[in-house]
Amino acid sequence: MSVTENKNAVKVSTWGYLFFLFTWLHMLVWTAGFYPLVSTGLDGSANTFFHLSAWPLYSLLYIAPAILLTLVSAWLLPKLKILAPVVALGSSVLVLLLIQANRLIYELYSFHINAFVLNLMFTPGGISALDSSAETSLSVALIGARTLVVQALLLIGSNYLSRHFQASDWLRPATTLIVLLFLVQAAIYGVSDLNNDGEVLDSAGAYPFFQRVRFRSLARHLGYHTQQRPRTRAQVDPSRLQYPLQEMVFAPVDRPLNIVWLVAESLRWDQLDPAIMPNTWAFAGRSQRFNNHYSSGNGTREGLFGMFYGLYGSYWEHFLHAQRSPVLMDRLQALDYELNLRTSARFTYPEFDKTLFAQVPSSAMHEADGALQPWQRDQENTTQLLHFLEQQADTGPFMAFFFLESTHAPYFFPESGALRRPYLETVDYAHLSKDYLQANIDQLFTRYVNAAHWIDVQLARVYETLERESLLDSTIVIITGDHGEEFMEKGAWGHNSSFVEEQTHVPLVIWMPGLEAAVISRTTSHLDIATTLLQALGADRNSETYSLGQNLFDPSPRSFINISDWHSIGVLTGDMKYRIPYLAGADADWLPTDRDDGKLAPAQASAMLARNRRDILRAIENASLFSRRPEQ
Repeated sequence: MSVTENKNAVKVSTWGYLFFLFTWLHMLVWTAGFYPLVSTGLDGSANTFFHLSAWPLYSLLYIAPAILLTLVSAWLLPKLKILAPVVALGSSVLVLLLIQANRLIYELYSFHINAFVLNLMFTPGGISALDSSAETSLSVALIGARTLVVQALLLIGSNYLSRHFQASDWLRPATTLIVLLFLVQAAIYGVSDLNNDGEVLDSAGAYPFFQRVRFRSLARHLGYHTQQRPRTRAQVDPSRLQYPLQEMVFAPVDRPLNIVWLVAESLRWDQLDPAIMPNTWAFAGRSQRFNNHYSSGNGTREGLFGMFYGLYGSYWEHFLHAQRSPVLMDRLQALDYELNLRTSARFTYPEFDKTLFAQVPSSAMHEADGALQPWQRDQENTTQLLHFLEQQADTGPFMAFFFLESTHAPYFFPESGALRRPYLETVDYAHLSKDYLQANIDQLFTRYVNAAHWIDVQLARVYETLERESLLDSTIVIITGDHGEEFMEKGAWGHNSSFVEEQTHVPLVIWMPGLEAAVISRTTSHLDIATTLLQALGADRNSETYSLGQNLFDPSPRSFINISDWHSIGVLTGDMKYRIPYLAGADADWLPTDRDDGKLAPAQASAMLARNRRDILRAIENASLFSRRPEQ
């Protein structure tokens, strides 16, 4: 290599060093919001020193992909000198935007970009399910443009300064600093793990891709007494899906009852109120109202899966890959039910067209016009459902399913239909933060109440039509929510983040011909709905071979119920909630809470886990019960 080529190589490396140094500083600013250090201050605690070392270390880690891509491009095409700066600019903007998106997701929902988020992004209908506004789209575009401009200015400045600095001299001290930061944060985390220091262990979860360093075995070998933190994992074996566990045998049913199944997005239990949903409240007064009912999940996928299959959400992926429909839907089709399935969202997200309704002809599945607002879709779908019901008086049995969308964030209703004011006029996802939500949460909740009221207006039309067409004597009517919705009561907004009451406790009203009105206060689950319907259609009363639920009208005591999300199952006993991961890489350090989501001291948590050990083990066994062949 000539002297000139050597000088050019130095210049290239110098601008690169400077550019990524500035990008690292830019990343530090963007990641500051992740960490408790910003809010708690420098108090001399182990947590402070942990974050002082982990924050810069992981901020550097997040720009490492951009550094590697730039080096590879310069190495592969050294003569194309413009390539490396372009790659550096583009890749740095991308990683900054990804971390900004991750920060927003974590702050609102307490999880990072994960399989759930990727599924949302790449599954047809996933992004549209967010119903983001034009204001949100504009804000996202402006954030992207601003980041691009800042990084372009940093690139220009780095190129200019490279004429006056020799960056290669910084490599050794920079490497030493990185190693020192890694050792400090690893040592603090490891010691905190030995002492079960929840402050450090829990706050470390704010860092995407955080690598836990543990040396419990070494400490025990040296005679150090370690504080145990509960770690439990459910093992899910997808290799042998066996559902049901044995061939179903049904008793004959002379006159199968019709089914009208009405599910509202994100409808939590306290919306079933005479002031908010007066029509449904009045209908519930004639029906069976379940006051202590829980969804089978904190998201739509797990909530609907549990309703139709009577199984934990941990089975979702295996049923999706096998495209195995629920026994309930198989039974309905075997009995020649006429199916009318409607959604104001999409059947492709989550992939209900490949799970719940995998064997249903597309002609029976109806999606509303996506160009309409969700409240308009609910209104139009209701109108079409009424037309269907009006034609059923003298036909065979039918099942109508309707998924309403108005109560999906940011919550939709016509201005003329607003029940309460003032409410938040617009919701800009791109600028959401906990501070913003705390300042506006009351008006955002008012939007939600108004949306629930609008849904009640549509449901009233269904109740009236069922009565007018004399269908109630021959029809089971189900009204519930797929899951709940939190409004910062426990520190988060929305759903999909935890199993707190606000995200999982939902209303359930069932009209069952021949049963007197009643209010039922025992704990029930979405898993019980499919079980109840199957037994009404002739299934064996012993549901263990086809469901993990029990009949809603069976008063037999139960020791626990299950709630699931995309990577864990939750055990709800009479006094405890406990979350158990089932995906590799999921955090296994959750501590139990009391039934009302209150935190427990370590000694209380250990005692509660010991007291409920049998139920925990049973739930873990249930998580793979239908993924293995029964013993012969």
